[in-house]
Amino acid sequence: MANAKLDNNGEFFKLNNPGDPNFNQLLGINDNKIIAGYFGDGTVVFNNGYVLVPNTHYSLENFAGTPPAGSTITQTQAIGINNKNVPVIVGFWADQNGLQFGWEDVKGVFTTILDPNATFAGNQNLLGVNKFNVAAGFWVDSAGNEHGFVVNLAGTSLKFTEIPPALFNGAVTTQASGINDKNQVCGFWVDANGNDHGFFGPLGGKLNSFEVRITNGPLAKSTQALGCSNNFIVGSYVGPAGKTHGFLFDGSDFDRFDAPGSSQTPAFAVSGTIINGVNDEGDIVGFFSDGTKVNGFVRFVKPDQNPR
Repeated sequence: MANAKLDNNGEFFKLNNPGDPNFNQLLGINDNKIIAGYFGDGTVVFNNGYVLVPNTHYSLENFAGTPPAGSTITQTQAIGINNKNVPVIVGFWADQNGLQFGWEDVKGVFTTILDPNATFAGNQNLLGVNKFNVAAGFWVDSAGNEHGFVVNLAGTSLKFTEIPPALFNGAVTTQASGINDKNQVCGFWVDANGNDHGFFGPLGGKLNSFEVRITNGPLAKSTQALGCSNNFIVGSYVGPAGKTHGFLFDGSDFDRFDAPGSSQTPAFAVSGTIINGVNDEGDIVGFFSDGTKVNGFVRFVKPDQNPR
């Protein structure tokens, strides 16, 4: 993995869509600096997915496929984006009953993706996708517990690999949040006490748990790995004082990041800073509470900041 420091030398931008200036989340970024995200708190303003290149391009990315019989598309979140020249985008859409369905967009063709291993016809999400069109996500059982999976979208038939809670000692929930171009998966699992624990490893191989520890500091109380590129893992953690911070891990060191203007005062149930996406250069995207609103952000690494 490469080095990238989240110091004051990067370029930080708060990016909010006027469709809902009170709630934006930026969730994925590829090596061409194309960003996926959404606006809308989901109640006052419905979720609307979008794709953007700062100062260059913006377009809505709402699910435009055919829903299952009886369902009406009401909300869309665009979450993961891969490194193809015409990138594949994944996320989820919700129907009039609040049920969520994973989806992919391949060159403007939208398809609903559902794991047949799910034991309950409830919520399913896709959260990340690599350049081979392998995506990571989860389904939710009747008890409300998440079960992670990875699906190969490139073949003539979908191939699902489950990442169940049984893989981790004491886990009741798993979420596969991302997969990089080396087919390494990241995510987190939740124990019976509600504490989150990050994991990372090769698809089909051993997935290793980890906790954030900033240099010379204590272990995090809770760790969520939310995105991974070929060089970095990102997410959020809760420190011993109960505060939420973003983190970037380069394979050796954890680096903490708090968005300028972020607050631990919750807004729309979001506190502090969450990093959700990262590319191979170490550019990051996410969202933060300013105490009143939830703001999307991107933080670009300067060219001389990340020696390859």
